Amino acid sequence: MYNLTTRRFLLVLTLGVVLLTGCDESKRKAVLDLTAHEDLSSFTLHSVAGTRDGDRLRAQAIFSDSSSILTVELYFTIGSPTKLQSGAWRWSRGIQLLSGVVASRSLTFLGGQDGPPSIGGIFDLLGPDGVARYRVNIPVTQLKTRWKG
Repeated sequence: MYNLTTRRFLLVLTLGVVLLTGCDESKRKAVLDLTAHEDLSSFTLHSVAGTRDGDRLRAQAIFSDSSSILTVELYFTIGSPTKLQSGAWRWSRGIQLLSGVVASRSLTFLGGQDGPPSIGGIFDLLGPDGVARYRVNIPVTQLKTRWKG
């Protein structure tokens, strides 16, 4: 019915649609609980701020639901590739204060030479034992607001 060229085109087109659908970041939850699997779907990314200084970038992301605030501080070394140098997180949950360090699972850094840089990625929030407790998703966001942290 279809010739070989048409079949190949349809196969490539179908694979492209499947890949693009799987890469849709809008369906990723902002905060995931990796240990207790608590439903944290009410958390949203409230703000991202950052300041670039030469080959260094400091950024802060704040996630929140109506009752608690999760703050993630990230320090990057800009290069090829840009890397997470260090990071820390703290989470005020009622009377409990949780904290730890941050590890990068994926990272996207865009420019900032002629304007504000953009940063995004997926980061694991490690507990005191070094085990990933939570995972946060920061969509690529232009850092229009400076962070003086």
